[in-house]
Formats: sequence, C-alpha cells, structure tokens
Amino acid sequence: MTDALANVGLGVVLLIIGGICTGVQGPMNGRLAMSTSGSFSAFLSFALGFWPLLIYFLADTRGGRSVNWSESVKDTPAYAWLGGVFGGIFVLILTLVIHRRGASITNGIIVVTQLIISVIIDQTGSFDVTQRDCTGLRGGGLACMIVGIVLVTLF
Repeated sequence: MTDALANVGLGVVLLIIGGICTGVQGPMNGRLAMSTSGSFSAFLSFALGFWPLLIYFLADTRGGRSVNWSESVKDTPAYAWLGGVFGGIFVLILTLVIHRRGASITNGIIVVTQLIISVIIDQTGSFDVTQRDCTGLRGGGLACMIVGIVLVTLF
C-alpha cells in the first residue's frame, strides 16, 4: 500500500476520505458524549478505531514480520512513539467541545490550528520533516484561513 501512495491521485482521494472521517467523527463522538460521558466517548472512539488499524498493520507488515523491531526501537527518537497521546487528547477535546460550539466552528479552529502548527513544523524541519520555508504566499494562505475561521465563528 505504501508504494501505491506514491500515486498523487490516490493520495488526494485518501486525504479527502480522511477529511470526511474527521468531519463526521467529532459530531458522532460528541453525540455519544451527550448520552454517556466525554471520557467514555473518546475511549470508545479509540477502542473501535483500533480494529481497522490492527488489520491494516497486519496486512502492511505481513503480521509485523517485515519490521526490524530491534533497529526501529534503537533508531527512533522517543517522541516519535508518543503521537497517539496527542491523538487521544485531540479526540477527547473534540468530543467535549463540538456540541457546545458547533461542527463548523470546532473543526474550523482545529484545521486552522493544525495549519499554523504545520507551517511552523515545516519552517523549522521539526520531527525530521522536509524543511520548507514559509514564503509570502504560504503566509498569505494561512492568513486567509485565519480570517475565514474568524468569519465562520462570528457570523
């Protein structure tokens, strides 16, 4: 599958599907939180999400056999193993806020914040991503996104 992701068209389609999933996940988790609790809803989201991830992991790595685990542990910085912590915090916050603020405001603020952090990460080359300068056009696009979320929030 990772070789197939070199296809730009497939990558764009998968990103759109991911955007749809992110867009509907919050309201669904938020609705569950209204009937149960935010903590349970976030927990269940990760518990259910575990299964498709496990199936993909097993298929992608031939049951884990294609990964050199001892080298991976040795060569991977400690912070790289902690991404799921941020994912859990994200889902919990989304679950708690979305029904109080609405899907467009909540997701808009999340997307703009993700873009701001992403531009900073690109600019600094943090986490071993390819360093990419924040040009005037990139900064202008970011400013347009910020203005857009302000308009969505206020009106």
